[in-house]
Amino acid sequence: MRGPAILNAAGLALVLGASMASIWTGRPTASARSEAPPPASASPDAPIVDHGGFVLPRGDYRRIIAANTVAAALLLELGEPDRLLAVSEDTRNGFRGYRYAGKATIAHTTDFEAILAMHPDLVLVNVIGDPRPMQRMRDAGVVVFDLGEMRGLSTLIPNIHQIAAILGHPERGDAFARSVLEQMATVDVSLAKSGRPRAMYLSVYGDSVFGGARGTSYDDVLTAAGLVDAAGDYRDWPRYTIEQVLALDPDVIVTNAGMRPRICEHPALSLLRACGGTDRVVEVDGALLEDPGPAMVEAARTIHAAVFGPAATASTPQK
Repeated sequence: MRGPAILNAAGLALVLGASMASIWTGRPTASARSEAPPPASASPDAPIVDHGGFVLPRGDYRRIIAANTVAAALLLELGEPDRLLAVSEDTRNGFRGYRYAGKATIAHTTDFEAILAMHPDLVLVNVIGDPRPMQRMRDAGVVVFDLGEMRGLSTLIPNIHQIAAILGHPERGDAFARSVLEQMATVDVSLAKSGRPRAMYLSVYGDSVFGGARGTSYDDVLTAAGLVDAAGDYRDWPRYTIEQVLALDPDVIVTNAGMRPRICEHPALSLLRACGGTDRVVEVDGALLEDPGPAMVEAARTIHAAVFGPAATASTPQK
């Protein structure tokens, strides 16, 4: 199953409905294109369950710490600004970090004493690896909600509905989720569906070459931008061999700003066709490109404009 960025009008409704159901069951959606019709909105009294199966106590949460960039962005979109108590340093330094001016910051979820000193009534986290900092906060009486992995649309849409339900405004989640999906689906509205360039995300650190493939925001962004993910047979965040990259030989390489020389001056990678012209290697601000939240829309637009030109838009899609 390819990333859910390739969406038509019917697909939008199915994604939206399926993701809403996953909030209340605590289970991720199995597919972005469920064959079942979208279910009706869940009862306001239904439990809100986090990634680890924790049932959130009902409450009017007014002092919320967002310990990751996605949670912070969604709280600004869905809630009153004064309900966001603090954000992570990565958020403050990330894409449009200026929006969090005046908010307190935490270095990490391990910054236990600083978090307790703020007296939050809720901390939103995404636990990857060691769960002990989250458990330590819970042992101290802090309510912690784990949003799970941040992979792109497949996790963002359920997270939107979860946070909207936590805030007591599920209708805001419905509207915003629909808006994100529609925007991602229409970035490439002017392009024919066939003959699209093959592209892949690459980054080089020392002798290691890394990518972002199916099941990640990189695949969502590339596909929404009107490109075919050349790494479609890979999943997650692969570490490639040089031979694998040369075999894929994409038409377009998308990478972080400043990364082009590391790729195209590499003795072997310099043979890639994309390194033959500066317009075939698209560099994007890392704070934007690596954000698996609503900023994916802006990332897709940026890549689309770089590859096809800023005027590559139309009122109706080509067949």
